[in-house]
Amino acid sequence: MLNYIRETIMAPATRSSSANQNNNSKPQEPNKNVKPSGSKDSPPAPMRGYKVTDNERTRKYGIGANSLGMLVEKANNKFPLPELHLYLASDGFEVSDDEYLNSLPAQTLFIVAGPDSVITTDADFEFEKMRQQSPLLKVADIFYDFIEQHPDKFRRMITEYELQKQRRVLDNTKAHLSLKADHVEWFEGGEERFHSKEEAMAMRAQTRVRGYYYKAKEELTRNPLYRQNAKARQVINSVLEQFRYLLIGCDYFSMMFNRKFEQKHEFLQQHQLGEEETDAVSVPSKRLRQVIKEYTKENSILDEWSVSLCTDLGDFYCQGSYSENGNCCSMQHSINPYASRENLILFQVWNLDHQIELCRTILPAIVASVEELITQPHRKCAVHNKRVVDISVLEYFLEIFSLKNLRLVHIVCHEKTPRKNRSNGRLLCPECHEYRIVQELMDLQAGDAKA
Repeated sequence: MLNYIRETIMAPATRSSSANQNNNSKPQEPNKNVKPSGSKDSPPAPMRGYKVTDNERTRKYGIGANSLGMLVEKANNKFPLPELHLYLASDGFEVSDDEYLNSLPAQTLFIVAGPDSVITTDADFEFEKMRQQSPLLKVADIFYDFIEQHPDKFRRMITEYELQKQRRVLDNTKAHLSLKADHVEWFEGGEERFHSKEEAMAMRAQTRVRGYYYKAKEELTRNPLYRQNAKARQVINSVLEQFRYLLIGCDYFSMMFNRKFEQKHEFLQQHQLGEEETDAVSVPSKRLRQVIKEYTKENSILDEWSVSLCTDLGDFYCQGSYSENGNCCSMQHSINPYASRENLILFQVWNLDHQIELCRTILPAIVASVEELITQPHRKCAVHNKRVVDISVLEYFLEIFSLKNLRLVHIVCHEKTPRKNRSNGRLLCPECHEYRIVQELMDLQAGDAKA
């Protein structure tokens, strides 16, 4: 039963299943191929502390390491496995290179497991503990037994539970509290290092968006066009770099889950129920990161989509399934993860749904645009009739990472069926406004490198 819950309910909030598919399709040996940080090509990285445990959480150890290879070797001494892989306990994402390892904070907890293991994330683990103690979640076992045979009955049960939750008197909860000292139990588990709920929720938003970046990077760089064509590889690397700087400019859309962010999504007006990062080899300096953020703010590049999805109290409302018109959920799903640890865990099953699909549509469209750019260099821009010089990086960026294309939905409203809509990305000439904006942003990076 727990496996069924993981597959049907918890899996959309993690990336462990995706990592397993990649491992099945292309076996990797991260333990052998990681370049030691103390090589002659670069000075040794500083030692940092990490934590490792197994999938069952039977033991936990602290480990100091300055590279993935060292971390894997020491973890293998604690948990001997024929082929040991490291996964983030927070979401099941496999860590396979030093670049990503260095983007994680010290004391990050890893799960050690084999390449084909189904990872029990912190959310899975805590959900099971909570299920054993909560009468409501024990009743949920009955729901899951009948989901496939009685989907309509399941939806009615979920809807009834959500409506009951909406009718609770919020004044008797701790939803309005913010600091760790005032609501200690909310911070148990993966949130101990944060001082406020808003800080923790902002990091959760960043984690989801950062996951889309690594998914896009993985898919684009393993594409045959990238591997076989040097010019295409250069263009795609440039696109990924521009994505990175745009993400810095909007702070990885951390404001999506932050209730104290002033700008709210316009869809919240329909409801009246209650009221950093490093992920590249070339790490931008603090000064440059600040310049990028100021530039994007001054030029209002991402303002329209840099908004919060929750009310001032922390209520999130489902925006409905893709097939429904507008931002409206017919079943009135809602949740306040700021109210309790239980709600915070349940919020994991709320998905950011790409209306234009990421893997089926957007990423293939990027590859097609790159191929068209390098094979038809004399192609004219559809708007200005000038020779094209680049792909529409900003449009693809908004489709992958922003609320222009993302819709927050309850798991019941997340439709998995293929969609017919297409990406709006195209080829650009030097006169296109989108091209000029992105080039100005990248000039900031070039100027900082020369300084």
